[in-house]
Amino acid sequence: MPNKTYGVWGSQPQDYTVTFKLNFLIYMLRYRIIICTYNRVAFLKETIESVLSRLADCDNYELLVIDNNSTDNTREVVEEYLHLPIVRYIVEANQGLSFARNRGIKEAKHAIIAFIDDDVDIHPDYLSILDKAYKDPAIQIVGGKVLAYQTHIPDWLPVKYQYLASIFDQGDSPKFVTKLLGANHTFRREVADSVGGYNTKVGPIGDSKLGGDEDEFLYRAQQKGYQVYYEPELIVYHKIANRLNKDFILQYAYNIGVSTATIDQTHNKLRTALKVLKYASSQLLDGAFSSTDDQGAFTRSIQRAQQRGYLETIKQRG
Repeated sequence: MPNKTYGVWGSQPQDYTVTFKLNFLIYMLRYRIIICTYNRVAFLKETIESVLSRLADCDNYELLVIDNNSTDNTREVVEEYLHLPIVRYIVEANQGLSFARNRGIKEAKHAIIAFIDDDVDIHPDYLSILDKAYKDPAIQIVGGKVLAYQTHIPDWLPVKYQYLASIFDQGDSPKFVTKLLGANHTFRREVADSVGGYNTKVGPIGDSKLGGDEDEFLYRAQQKGYQVYYEPELIVYHKIANRLNKDFILQYAYNIGVSTATIDQTHNKLRTALKVLKYASSQLLDGAFSSTDDQGAFTRSIQRAQQRGYLETIKQRG
């Protein structure tokens, strides 16, 4: 947790009236857990079951499923749970994860919004851990670990690039960071009101697995003075076995390059120009220096793919 310089938890003599009011406020905190989904009904059903079973003893949340124009039987599956007052289902017609997330924010009536992916299993203490983090009023954005669900991470995937398989682990100590993974990030409603929601020009659109939507959102949040807090005990387990192959990793690295170029061009022209020079030089020198080990060689392949996505996007956008 944050040190004594944050919020009300200072070194002054304890005021039991204030403590009581704060404890009551924590108890009354209401969460909206939002799952955005597109044509992933098998995973989605398991995720809904995970939330409902893991949080069976909690009465301070609502589960909202945003269906982003699925063509499978997503509606029928979610309807099985609509008899529960805590479950809601909404169709967002505008295609794209950012549109779906913005719809979830618009529908939010509760103090804290939690986005999880449609293919995760959440930790049983998920909400109690958020309670502890958000009891400090200075904490506005919280995320945590995204670990592989019952899957071995292959040796050829360097730790530095495990985020390309949607794995996120910044260690076991709470701290402020600059990025979180979309599968496990939360914030107070006023953050979204201030920042303006997710940029609909970045992020996945239908079957197109672009990325960067949460990166761009968090960048704008930090530009407005919000800090991003990493809580290592806040864990979701991601079902990523289908992503642990080199073709997927290289394609997603390319896609991240595309999204990063869009973000950079929007927010920082100088950084864009410097990256273009750096990446173009690197592509020209490709092969001059090579690694003899498998992980080193694949690292270079990832870098090439990401740089190529960046450079081709800048060229297309002029």
